Amino acid sequence: MKAADRAGHLLRKYGITLAQYDDLLKRQAGCCAICHRRPRPDISLHVDHDHESGRVRGLLCFRCNNALGDLGDTARMVGRAVDYLAKTEAPDELAAARGRALALKTVRPAREGGEASARWRPGH
Repeated sequence: MKAADRAGHLLRKYGITLAQYDDLLKRQAGCCAICHRRPRPDISLHVDHDHESGRVRGLLCFRCNNALGDLGDTARMVGRAVDYLAKTEAPDELAAARGRALALKTVRPAREGGEASARWRPGH
C-alpha cells in the first residue's frame, strides 16, 4: 500500500495519523504488543482498537490480533484461556504460563535507551 493510501486508511478507520502510528510502533519497540515479534519488512502491524469506543489499544501482529478477536476481545475470555492452559500443563509449565500471562498485563516495551515500565496500557 502506498504511503498516501496508508495514511488515509489509518485516519479514516482509526482516527490516527501515520506519524501517530509510527510513534506507537516506536513505543512498542517496533514489535507486536503481545508476542513481541517484529513484523516482516513488507507487512505492517495491525491497529488493535476497541470496537465499541474506537480507542486504539496498540499494534499487533496478524496472529495476536486474530487471537484476541477469536476470544471476543475481552480480558475475561483471555483469562479463561490462560486458566484452561494452566490446568492442562505440567506443574513446571504452569508457573511459566502464569509468568507469561502476568507479563502481558504489566510490562511496557522498553523505550529506546530506557527500561520497561509497569502497568503500561496502550492508548492511555
